[in-house]
Amino acid sequence: MTSVIDPNVSKFNPETARVYHFRYMREYRAICALWGLLTIIWCILNLVTFIQPQWIGDSPQSPGYGHLGVYANCYPDHGRGEYVCDGSPFSWDSILNNSFKATSFFVGVSALLMLITVAALLFFFCFKKTLVFYLCGIMEIISALFMFLACVIYPSGWNQPEVKTICGDMAGEYRLGECGVRWGYILAILGIFDAAFLAVLAFLLATKRAKLEMYSTTGTVTKSELNGYSGDTLSKHSIPIQPVVAVPDSQYGGTRRGDFTL
Repeated sequence: MTSVIDPNVSKFNPETARVYHFRYMREYRAICALWGLLTIIWCILNLVTFIQPQWIGDSPQSPGYGHLGVYANCYPDHGRGEYVCDGSPFSWDSILNNSFKATSFFVGVSALLMLITVAALLFFFCFKKTLVFYLCGIMEIISALFMFLACVIYPSGWNQPEVKTICGDMAGEYRLGECGVRWGYILAILGIFDAAFLAVLAFLLATKRAKLEMYSTTGTVTKSELNGYSGDTLSKHSIPIQPVVAVPDSQYGGTRRGDFTL
């Protein structure tokens, strides 16, 4: 039994196209849901990074006790047995120096952009999804840039007397002295890569969404096109094969192509 390749078959039949389209959309929606979940998680962590004064703090070798954030500096109150914090994001005069003020600004704007990004997820229900992905991606990349600037500027304010009280006289610009880096600073650094990754993923999802909208209008789709290849450059291995059964013709002593296909 031999098979004959029909050269005119370059597209999937509608039934096969629906199967591949269903599988593709299932995976696409799963990635979109994961992107939305990670965006919400990073938004929460960004707010925590901004609020918590746990960027640097004392260590067993430091001469003083306390810890500092982007705008707050906390010291132990032995009378009450707790830490008392000074500084407020709503009062610039309460922030120790200009470096910490700049850090507070950049981290605060980064957190605000992530809040807007989370709110923009609601736009998927009423606007074109490709535009929403691009909008969210742009805000996430700006958020990552602002967080990067904050992490770079923050150590330049370590020459403050309040910092030296905790970290010792060796503390200075980009020198931490006897203190240690706390989880807030580490989380901010990790957030740079997280926000950048989410932005790139948003742009990729927007590109894939644009292809899906194009296919929905044309009504034709191939497996290779779903995987990102153009239909004009399909190789022989990419073209779906529809086998045709050839059966011997006893009447004429030869073979002829059957009237049915597999």
